[in-house]
Amino acid sequence: MNTKELEMDCDETLEYIKKNVNVYDILELSYNRVFTPGEVLNVDTSEYDGKEGLKVVIHVSEETFTSTVEVDLEEVKDELIEVIHIPKNNSEKIVILVDRCA
Repeated sequence: MNTKELEMDCDETLEYIKKNVNVYDILELSYNRVFTPGEVLNVDTSEYDGKEGLKVVIHVSEETFTSTVEVDLEEVKDELIEVIHIPKNNSEKIVILVDRCA
């Protein structure tokens, strides 16, 4: 599998997720000492309280437990460190190193 590394700030990272991440892709989020790897079940770009929103629902695939979590990326965007995106039916892995937002 080919790996492509990108550097983006947190707002650019959220835009990348909105435009490129689809249901059944693999998404690994590293933020605030939390690592959330798994299959994307939903990407929600609805507006919340008059602000743009971005929430992803991930089916976490861990050996010790299996669960589904919703991550509000607008809430944790300042704490994002790294995002790994593996599109379904694609041989390329995209690693995004997240810079701090201004």
